[in-house]
Amino acid sequence: MKLEQRYLFWVIAGVLFLMVLWRPWRHTRGTDDLWTTDLKEMKADLTFEGIRYTKNIGEKIQWILKADAARLYEGKNIMDLEGIRIKFFPAGEGHVIVVADSGTYRTDNDEMSLNGDVKVRLEGGPTLFSESMHFSQEKKLIWTRDKVLIKGDGLEMEGEGLEYDLQECKLTLRRQTSVLPENGELEL
Repeated sequence: MKLEQRYLFWVIAGVLFLMVLWRPWRHTRGTDDLWTTDLKEMKADLTFEGIRYTKNIGEKIQWILKADAARLYEGKNIMDLEGIRIKFFPAGEGHVIVVADSGTYRTDNDEMSLNGDVKVRLEGGPTLFSESMHFSQEKKLIWTRDKVLIKGDGLEMEGEGLEYDLQECKLTLRRQTSVLPENGELEL
């Protein structure tokens, strides 16, 4: 009986070893989760310099995106962007300017992820600073989990994480750490 168990152990070990070596069983990196995919490992279908991309809903311009460089992955509906500047035209008057070092845009569901020195400036209002920002047209949500600094109207507000509900126009600053006047003095 002991002899059979020993052979069974080696057969199972051999089968597991072959499964590891067999290519279809290996995990391949896909683009189902845009935020964890390294696009530099993939070959772009088209590469552009100095692009301008406009998003319209009906006759109304929603936003205009400008980038220094873009790589389009058509089969994946992804644009990898560098040197980004986006001008949003919200329902009210005015506009919002967003600047970032790099980012990705999913053309099939209007999701965008911006990275590196992200600045969001409201016309005539405060400016938001963060290292990343994510936008989903489908979820009607803008969010980040990174540190956030909001400057304007004589105040500075710091926190970690932010959500902005586009439908309800509600801003939630997660783990707010401080609110200070820009000049550093606080009068009571």
